[in-house]
Amino acid sequence: MKQSFAINQSVHHTHMTRSAVREHYARLAAGARSFHQAHRYQSNDASISCDSISCHLVSVNIYQNNMSELAYLLRLVKSLAESHKWITLIAPPSNFSLSLFTQAGIQQSQIRIARPTATHDAKDLMRKALASDTSAAVIGFGELSHFAESLSGTETHTPGFVISGVPEQLH
Repeated sequence: MKQSFAINQSVHHTHMTRSAVREHYARLAAGARSFHQAHRYQSNDASISCDSISCHLVSVNIYQNNMSELAYLLRLVKSLAESHKWITLIAPPSNFSLSLFTQAGIQQSQIRIARPTATHDAKDLMRKALASDTSAAVIGFGELSHFAESLSGTETHTPGFVISGVPEQLH
């Protein structure tokens, strides 16, 4: 009998990152008018207020043996896409395929991709996309800390997500 073992691949989930996408999806499904509502997360050390921009960016950690966060994100983005605004992808991997989004029911014509250039890095693109209010959702690829540092003090009503740990099979 063949045995299989799940490998965590050193992905650290906190209470905040593990359930944030699910919580936002549940709020939207329940008819919440605003993606960002005043709420607080409890951590082991202290209470974290979501008044800061880092709480406006939801970390989505995906890896080979756990795709549930991505599934919740795609359902949430599909709901947000009904506003007929853009779904903006910031710095996706060069061989990333849009098939995940189209299979989730998001029209390819609603998706725009912003790639870093010599004059605008991924952080700048994320900040501009969130501030412009032309997107239903802005999804960056990389580490949450990379994007959150540049967004401090920025006011936004557009939901932002940062996907990290994209496996090769999703490209």
